Amino acid sequence: MFKLSLNENEINFKDLEVKIYKLVCEEACKIMAQILMEIDDMLLYMSVE
Repeated sequence: MFKLSLNENEINFKDLEVKIYKLVCEEACKIMAQILMEIDDMLLYMSVE
C-alpha cells in the first residue's frame, strides 16, 4: 500500500483543499462559458430564421 503523508511535502490538508477547489472552479467556469457560448449561438441562429 502507498503511504501518503502531506507533511513530508510540506503541504497541509487546508492548502491542498484550497488548491483543488480553485482548480475545480476554474475548470467549471471554462465549461460554463463554453455552454453559454453554444446557447448564445443557438439563439442567434434561431433568431435569423
